[in-house]
Amino acid sequence: MSVIARPGDSGLATQTDGFAIVVEGLRKRYGSLVAVDGISFRVKEREIFGLLGPNGAGKTTTVEILEGLRSADDGRARVGGIDVRRDPQKVKNVIGVQLQSSAFFDGLNLLELLDLFAALYKRTVDAMAILK
Repeated sequence: MSVIARPGDSGLATQTDGFAIVVEGLRKRYGSLVAVDGISFRVKEREIFGLLGPNGAGKTTTVEILEGLRSADDGRARVGGIDVRRDPQKVKNVIGVQLQSSAFFDGLNLLELLDLFAALYKRTVDAMAILK
């Protein structure tokens, strides 16, 4: 799963101190199961970063918290300077996400797929310009 900030998006104008992502003491429980146990890390702008660990280590849950899809029980998380807990919708508006698995429609070419996904957000795109 990848999380990518969109360059030039006004939502990223928040103070970042050079970090695209800041996570401090993040915790998430599901009943008695501790899914994320106080993880902290920082990702610099333009840095390539990965979360590694065995199944059940909390990698997906951590990323879902950063995407604003799940809420943390404790700790802080900022994406592009935006507090994920306080404004998850703003985070969703300024990131792009590639899911762990995805399937495309067999009958569509890449240009048609770009148009399709843009339409889901009520946007139009110049697919050829994106691909250059």
